[in-house]
Amino acid sequence: TETRSMPSDILRYHAALSAHRDRFLLEHGAELARFDSIDAQLPRFTLALGEDGLPGPRTTLRLAPFLHLMHRHARNAFESLMCRQSHQAWTIVRPFVEAPLIMGKWIDDPRNAVIWMSRKSGKAARKDYRDAYTGDALRPQSLPGCDAIRNLFLRLEDDFLLTSARHYSRALSFSPGAERLFDLPSAAAEDDADHRAHLCAFLHMAGFVVNATGRMLAAHFGDRPEFRFDTARLERELRPGACAIAAADDVHRNVLVHLGLWTHESLHSAP
Repeated sequence: TETRSMPSDILRYHAALSAHRDRFLLEHGAELARFDSIDAQLPRFTLALGEDGLPGPRTTLRLAPFLHLMHRHARNAFESLMCRQSHQAWTIVRPFVEAPLIMGKWIDDPRNAVIWMSRKSGKAARKDYRDAYTGDALRPQSLPGCDAIRNLFLRLEDDFLLTSARHYSRALSFSPGAERLFDLPSAAAEDDADHRAHLCAFLHMAGFVVNATGRMLAAHFGDRPEFRFDTARLERELRPGACAIAAADDVHRNVLVHLGLWTHESLHSAP
């Protein structure tokens, strides 16, 4: 009997996620279209780069693999958002945020690529890596908005990859006589207000990072149309909803600012 109940729980969980995804497709067509515009930009970057790379000490350094990594993780993170699981989305998206920082370090100085690729080759190599890629050193001059992106990268580790009381406590029930502490369908998703805030934050963050990446590539490889992403339009479309979210709840305002990279000034009132 016990072995039969396990697949039942898995199927219930999967059904809950499917229902949330279907609801998202019905109710959030505009947000889906906005993510689609962000998603389509990263392959344009790759095509525009073509065979271009950075002249390294030993070989040409290709940046396209980082763009592929960004593309994959942004898509997978958005899939989690569609299922109303923002905590999982922010965990998955971390390489998307980190990749432009690494690319920026390589563009700053191709010798940083050698340090990065040799980081596991010994004690001295690990020290060189820490000196070049941790703390204040992870501020590539080639990447516009690098401070905001770096701070987000560090915040994702603190708030999502480490133990988060807010994440695990919401799935627990301490009601007297409760047969289960973990109810799969309810734990599979966040509430409407949380979902709206994290969705708006995620879209703005993704646009910000893609725009910064494109500007960095344009400065080094030439100002090609494929490197341009219109974040001004994205922000205009998102701002009325973002302002309403910020006005309704201080916690959600902080989500928009600290995760979504909105400025406090931009959230005062809708235009």
